Amino acid sequence: MLISAVAFIVVFGVLVLAHEVGHFVMARRAGVVVEEFGFGFPPRLKTLCVRGGVEYTLNAIPLGGFVRMLGEDDPNKPGSFASKSAGARLGILLAGPAMSLALAVVLFTCTMMLGEQVVTGNVIVVSVAPNAPAERAGVRPGDIVLAIEGHEIDNPMDLVAQARLLREQEISLSVLRDDERLTFHLTPRADAPEDEGAMGVAISMEEGYEVRTVRYPLWEAFPRAMREVWTAAGSVFEFLSGIVRGSVSAKEISGPVGILHMSGAVARTGIVNLMYFAAFLSVNFCIVNLFPLPALDGGRIVFILLELLRGGKRIASYQQGFVHFVGMLLILAFTLVISYFDIARILTGATPLP
Repeated sequence: MLISAVAFIVVFGVLVLAHEVGHFVMARRAGVVVEEFGFGFPPRLKTLCVRGGVEYTLNAIPLGGFVRMLGEDDPNKPGSFASKSAGARLGILLAGPAMSLALAVVLFTCTMMLGEQVVTGNVIVVSVAPNAPAERAGVRPGDIVLAIEGHEIDNPMDLVAQARLLREQEISLSVLRDDERLTFHLTPRADAPEDEGAMGVAISMEEGYEVRTVRYPLWEAFPRAMREVWTAAGSVFEFLSGIVRGSVSAKEISGPVGILHMSGAVARTGIVNLMYFAAFLSVNFCIVNLFPLPALDGGRIVFILLELLRGGKRIASYQQGFVHFVGMLLILAFTLVISYFDIARILTGATPLP
């Protein structure tokens, strides 16, 4: 439990720090007076220090952080957030998610340079679901997957990631069957039945696979890191589309408790894997914060866009404040619900989902 707590604090602290530093730096550059830089949400536990007129605080609710700026809803105060142009305010709000994305790139690059653990070997088709795209194309159990759209496959996760990225597109799938290379054409599904993948195949590694550590120089690690960010973002959007379609329930979403549990499990496998995990979470952090929901960066951006559409006429500050307050309450309520399911999974020995 101690390892989980320490890993969670480190990972969560780095993610929040990077995100809020984006807001902080952009606000300062725009001439906005920053009053507080908070870790977590109020109530306040402790004032860590005061530097340059900014209070750095530790707060009780560990669901994020915030940068409190002067006059966020009062354009009449000199140096206030609300007194700045719509463009400046959008820049300040977008800087947080941008820094989260930049952090993910840096962390993924570091993992590639320090040594990525890669499982290599033959990926074999164990079974094919009836009437699935793979079955209709002619794929059979026992086939060894060689490539998808020309991308060579040497581990199951690579095949899953490529199939997800190419959903709803006709692809070529190359397999080895009885020493003969065959190519099939199929279209991975976006809305697969429960317990079936996009193509409808169950896969595993054939005996004789190996796990090796691969290190890349910076000029190779960086483009690979960019691809990892793209893949991670695709996974997030796929998960979100599953929620919208109803194929994913609240029971399958992990909150702070689940992340705490996973942080410990990943930390025990090594610092490089923990960095990779943090990078994946940072991509999530970026995307979720851009949701057009009250209390999030995306929700505040919506109000500025409405202001522009209304010819510069702002939504009343008290109305914005009320919407963000209600939004925060709903987010906290949702977090409690998913934390309940996280705890239930942990107690029953199930692994929380990423």
